[in-house]
Amino acid sequence: MGNGRLSNVLARQYDRLSERLEKGIDGPRLRTTLVGDLTGRVVEIGAGTGRNLPYYAKAEHVVAVEPSAGMRALVPGKLAGVVPMVEVIDATGEHLPFPDEEFDAAVAFLLLCVVDDLDAVLKEIHRVLKPGGKLSFFEHVRDTGRRGRAQDLATPLLRRVQFGCRPNRRTIERMEATGFAVHLGEPVALRPKPPLSGPYFSGTAIRR
Repeated sequence: MGNGRLSNVLARQYDRLSERLEKGIDGPRLRTTLVGDLTGRVVEIGAGTGRNLPYYAKAEHVVAVEPSAGMRALVPGKLAGVVPMVEVIDATGEHLPFPDEEFDAAVAFLLLCVVDDLDAVLKEIHRVLKPGGKLSFFEHVRDTGRRGRAQDLATPLLRRVQFGCRPNRRTIERMEATGFAVHLGEPVALRPKPPLSGPYFSGTAIRR
């Protein structure tokens, strides 16, 4: 999430920004679809303030990985009524402090556009998932054609003003190159649509 000061600024604004972003897409339904049926041990990378945690209905143990101290401080406020055991740890997606094949599932929610090293994060998720384990994600990716080229041009500026977000990430292609079989849902239409961002997809990536 960038340096400590940037992370703390984002922590103070995160829930408000998330609510605004999710207003037109039924955020609770999206989060239920994303994590509600996950079982066993789950690792959520970049868990933020814990907005997904109330929607885990079947998991036994959720490890919420979040490098921002400001974000982690807000997680306890989301834990009332949460079903699984939740453990919050300070780590980054590029360096997950877990053994190989530790988890049944992983979650990424608008994370992969902001990580510093996308390939490193995907390789780490692949490593800590059991064979056949599922990465459940909601992300936006580079568009095609003229809009995709505009995203390429705008990314250096947008990365500075949108908390590190890179709208031109070819995330699905990188998942497949890392060894995941990717299954996309229908595009998710955000209203209002963030400028030069998207398309947005929810989906699963199965570890081969």
